[in-house]
Amino acid sequence: MATSGSTNYSTNRDSIITGALRIIGAVAQGETPTATQISEAAEALNYMVKAWHADGMPLWAIKEYSIDLVASTASYRIGESQTVNTPKPLRIIDAYYHDTTSNIDIPMTLLTHKEYNRLGNKTTTGEPIQFYYDVQRTYGDLYLFPVPDTTAASNTVRIVYQRPYEDFDQASDEPDFPQEWFDALKFGLADRLCPEYGVPIVDRNDIRSRAKQLKEEALGFGTEEGSIHFQASREGW
Repeated sequence: MATSGSTNYSTNRDSIITGALRIIGAVAQGETPTATQISEAAEALNYMVKAWHADGMPLWAIKEYSIDLVASTASYRIGESQTVNTPKPLRIIDAYYHDTTSNIDIPMTLLTHKEYNRLGNKTTTGEPIQFYYDVQRTYGDLYLFPVPDTTAASNTVRIVYQRPYEDFDQASDEPDFPQEWFDALKFGLADRLCPEYGVPIVDRNDIRSRAKQLKEEALGFGTEEGSIHFQASREGW
């Protein structure tokens, strides 16, 4: 028996919504949801996807971006229509000072807010070796230390970051998620819609349990594998 030879199966916003509504009994098999049902479920779906930002750093959402340095400029605002015009990083995982002449990357140290505030003279110039990322609602500010001098200004800082998931705006929008997340999206949305449709508690608990299981399986598959190293903090020693 021949297989399809295809692995590019996908779905879209309204298919996820219709599937979720079937799970909770709001529409029957073969029935088309109303425009109001689609609109309200699309809102719930986008709310859910935004809430899932807090779950960690799945591999497909990890991106890199190179920022051109400017002499005597300590901070760089990142976000759409900002100085660094790219979707706001949810968190910066790593950063490297990139020497464009030697093509060598020098790892930079991530500072907490407290550690950055404890730096003595924040106007000291040189080649940046430390950074602090202050994330806000629509943008994030990347602070570098030391402040880039004229030599550093010819180089870049390469950030590795978690990007936000894309919105579901149109009926035909495909998920900004790998295929192994499709079931988790459908059951997660069904769980979100249960209270609005008065789904009985027993059925609601079953749907929630299934949604949780599917999401945990997807999260487990999309996490980077590697060694873990523990190091004692020497702060205050």
